[in-house]
Amino acid sequence: MNLQVEKAILQTEAELSRINLILDKLLWEAQTNRRTQNVIRNSLVAPIFVEIDEFVKKFQLTFEESLSTIIDEELSLTRFGDGEFKLLLRSDYNLAFQRNEPGLQSGLKQVLEEPVEGLLVGFPYIYRDQHWQEVWSDVWFSLKPFLDNHTRFANSHISRPIFFQYMGEKGVKMWRNVWEKKKVTVITGENSRFEAIPELFDNVSSLERIDSTPTNAFNDLSNVLSKVANDTSDILLVSLGPAGTVLSHQLAKQGRRALDIGHISDSYINVFKGGKWPEKKPVAK
Repeated sequence: MNLQVEKAILQTEAELSRINLILDKLLWEAQTNRRTQNVIRNSLVAPIFVEIDEFVKKFQLTFEESLSTIIDEELSLTRFGDGEFKLLLRSDYNLAFQRNEPGLQSGLKQVLEEPVEGLLVGFPYIYRDQHWQEVWSDVWFSLKPFLDNHTRFANSHISRPIFFQYMGEKGVKMWRNVWEKKKVTVITGENSRFEAIPELFDNVSSLERIDSTPTNAFNDLSNVLSKVANDTSDILLVSLGPAGTVLSHQLAKQGRRALDIGHISDSYINVFKGGKWPEKKPVAK
């Protein structure tokens, strides 16, 4: 081999070795910084979680209690999650499928400030991952005054994957018991990904559907309510995002039984059939 070529190869190998050492050091520093940031973040949010844990212990029903109460007392349900809280409290916050506006904020505020007999309001399951740490750090202190008007909350995640992971087939049977032999109407977005899968819904007496817009459904609620006025079903199942939170409250005020079920079918499919996480799917088909 040419001596110059051999020398060049050796120099290249030495340079690559030096670069690898630098990269290893940078990786170590990044990992150390990340761990430090996690420790700092956990320390900062710890007092918030103490308050939230006390609130949940006092006011929130468990998964099973939430659904048992809905069944036994034939209640309606509306649910709050991170999106609803941020829309309520942050005027500049928008979702991909629902832009924020004063009317929506006012509607969400009414759900919390104006309890309706026969309506159970859902409060989220308390995750402690980075996403929810950021959510609670952002909203908790502003949210607390809105929670004073209710003596109990359902767990909002009873229609989410974690419910089916925790409750298994028992949870499926409980949900099916809600609408057993009932006339059901589903209110959802046009061409939405909601499916009345047989594993959950093949025991209903009948199933109809009222379509709203696939995005910004809050602006379509008056149209939905006019359609509901001609509906004779026993139960209205609502899958309409934050607009559904407001709609379920309005329907309960009218004396209708409405259940905000969100992504219940996708959640079932995710847990029992290995389907995608609900939010990983497109808004419409």
